[in-house]
Amino acid sequence: MYINYLAVVVCAVVYFMLGGLWYSKLLFAKPWMSAIGKTEEELKGKGGAGLAYVVAIISALVTAFLLSVFIYFAGVDSLASGTKIGFYAWLGFSVTTLTPVYFFEQRPKKLLVIYAGYTLVAFLIMGAILGVWR
Repeated sequence: MYINYLAVVVCAVVYFMLGGLWYSKLLFAKPWMSAIGKTEEELKGKGGAGLAYVVAIISALVTAFLLSVFIYFAGVDSLASGTKIGFYAWLGFSVTTLTPVYFFEQRPKKLLVIYAGYTLVAFLIMGAILGVWR
């Protein structure tokens, strides 16, 4: 099995950076904080941001690596096919994992849309990158 580890690292960085943009004031920071019932001051006051960033980048690396494995076994070698595998991985793993939690915990549907939207865009971009950069 051949995995392009440089492509995996690039995808992880893209995923991580997209998260920074997605949850920034430019996009969804305000509705996200409202949906989780926190203020900016509360989030900054916990002191655990460093650990959160470490967990986020490790998670991004694992996700990019496993998506690369799926793409390898699917025999993907194009942008369109990589994007399709990214979509299927998102639908089959991300959405199906997130959705029940929101219904059982009775969390705001807006929060589910924010999280699922982020992972959708990330999986599509990573799938596209991995599909062409083999």
